[in-house]
Amino acid sequence: DKEKLNRITLCISSQVGCPVNCTFCVTGKLGFKRNLTWDEMISQVLYANNYIKKKFGKQEDGSLYSVRNIVFMGMGEPLLNYDNVKKAIEIMLRQEAGLSLSRRHITISTAGIIPWIKQLVKDGIPVKLAISLHAPNQELRDRLMPIAKAYPLDELDKAISEYVRATDNRIFYEYIMIKDITDKPELAKQLADFLKKKLAHVNLIPYNTNPAIDYVESDNASIQKFKKILED
Repeated sequence: DKEKLNRITLCISSQVGCPVNCTFCVTGKLGFKRNLTWDEMISQVLYANNYIKKKFGKQEDGSLYSVRNIVFMGMGEPLLNYDNVKKAIEIMLRQEAGLSLSRRHITISTAGIIPWIKQLVKDGIPVKLAISLHAPNQELRDRLMPIAKAYPLDELDKAISEYVRATDNRIFYEYIMIKDITDKPELAKQLADFLKKKLAHVNLIPYNTNPAIDYVESDNASIQKFKKILED
């Protein structure tokens, strides 16, 4: 459908492997190999645009279909490769000899690296921010995401508030739904309390069951119950 073709989103990687090692993530089991260069990030977009051009051809006005939205949410933690990510974004935003993307259509997803969230504000990088939250309290976040011990939830919350004040951007909060671990009704209430009066959008992500990790995907009824508590 043409409307979907006009809204293509590409998820790109910023590292080979990942040093953050979240317990639910298979990439973390690879360990960290290296940072990608800015041109390797841009190459992912160029490759996708070339594929789209070959597959779908031209629009009615003669222009080519292409990637409209970029999310730094592939392999790796983007803010731990800050300089290359920053350079890649600068090229994506260029109108001449760049990719001519809108700042509203680029999102950085982070596990919550506080110093570099603050650096985004200092450098005035005008893109959207997604936070891999996955737990509404420090204890559970520590269990799921070792990085949370270095960057506690209350300090992360303050850094996010600084970012929102500086940009007026809505924050995307990613929350993984793992059976009997993150999908309990009391956690939905905690999450609602944590996000109350915040400029926030919650994305509930069903866990993809994998034999390498001893977690199970939440059932649909649990996800819907969790969602309703948030909405209420």
